[in-house]
Amino acid sequence: MSIGCAIYPRDALNTSNLLKCADIALNDLKNSGRGGIRMFNQEMCGSLENMTKQLTLARKIILADQIIPYYQPKVRLSDGAVIGFEALLRWQDQNQNIQLPSEIFAAFQDYELASRISETMQLKVFADMSRWQAQGLDLLPISINAAPVEFLRDDYAEKLLARLSNFDIPAHKVELEITEQSLSEHGANYVVRALNLLKQAGIQISLDDFGTGHSSLTRLQDYPVGCIKIDRNFVERMNSDPSALAIVKAITQIGSSIALDVLVEGIENTEQLDTLIHCDCQIGQGFYFYRPMAGASAQALLHPADQ
Repeated sequence: MSIGCAIYPRDALNTSNLLKCADIALNDLKNSGRGGIRMFNQEMCGSLENMTKQLTLARKIILADQIIPYYQPKVRLSDGAVIGFEALLRWQDQNQNIQLPSEIFAAFQDYELASRISETMQLKVFADMSRWQAQGLDLLPISINAAPVEFLRDDYAEKLLARLSNFDIPAHKVELEITEQSLSEHGANYVVRALNLLKQAGIQISLDDFGTGHSSLTRLQDYPVGCIKIDRNFVERMNSDPSALAIVKAITQIGSSIALDVLVEGIENTEQLDTLIHCDCQIGQGFYFYRPMAGASAQALLHPADQ
């Protein structure tokens, strides 16, 4: 649960402005990736101005059809073989430069904008997959991301499955990545219902950035999660911080014991790879193997379906 608070008359002198201040505090809390209670303070006003700019930019990007999916391969650590992709949001500015989504981060807290961005990404990813399939290539599973706010709509799963069906893509070739925040906010019943529908259709559910929130491995058994992704922060620290290494080992071992796939994010060098293999980690992604790439480059990594 996340709550933003503002106090009369310290923060505002009327109801409208008081609610705005509480909303600013709530957004500040959500941006931190944590639940709890956040009190408004004047320093947050600068973040409100920045948030407004990001929302305006996001609307322009959507209207101009500038959203582009990039694909980062997932690899088998033992031999580096590509076994799937994660679809990542990018957008192309007026100078044809590819930009990161950090410039429109606030849009993922906004129900309308997050839904429109997600729909656009799904349609473009499924179009790529459909084209590759028509060319006789063997599709590898591709994961798409869902912002927590998207689960506010109770037909999220139905909409996703309908789009998938329209492109004639097998459901088991798509994975959905959610964050721990999705499991603790926006009505757990709606989320569980949506995830169960997707799993029943054949879509695997992955929990992203595991270890940074409040989920436990035991609690994961209450949700239809098939894969957990160990956050890159643990990978960065594990060769210098024994506690981070212990966490990586524990998540890998316990995840395996309860039949969960475990994927490690943010692998950037040989030392990290060797440590992860020693920890019996099986799957990973990171700049050491591949950076996110355009669809044409991802296509080049696929093999003919008859091989």
